[in-house]
Amino acid sequence: MTTVTYFVRMRAREGQADRVLELLLTNPRRIEEGERGNIVFAVHRSTEDPSEFWLYETWTHEAAVEAHEGGEAFRRYKDALRPLIDPDSLVFGNTVPVKVLGYELSGRGADPGPTRRPRAPGTGWRSRRS
Repeated sequence: MTTVTYFVRMRAREGQADRVLELLLTNPRRIEEGERGNIVFAVHRSTEDPSEFWLYETWTHEAAVEAHEGGEAFRRYKDALRPLIDPDSLVFGNTVPVKVLGYELSGRGADPGPTRRPRAPGTGWRSRRS
């Protein structure tokens, strides 16, 4: 099993940026409540365009992503977010970390357990799931 990282860029439809941000900030609650396998979860808002969001997440392995994205809670979250996003703005990046400062990549297949500190949000949307 290999550590995996996902990047997502999206732009909220006209007048929907605040609602999109609100939804993006609900996603990490499950991680904070003990969902296992997350290393980093981040949401960023563009300084040039407040309707543009960049998401970044790293997981210990694909099974942790599957657990995070499985179930009714993620489906409801994604269903609520979809109509608020310009579909032409979505860009996905599925990657394997090569060099990252700020956290260790050792023990790639290990599950570190619940996160040790609060994480920023993300959606976990990947091109093959959209």
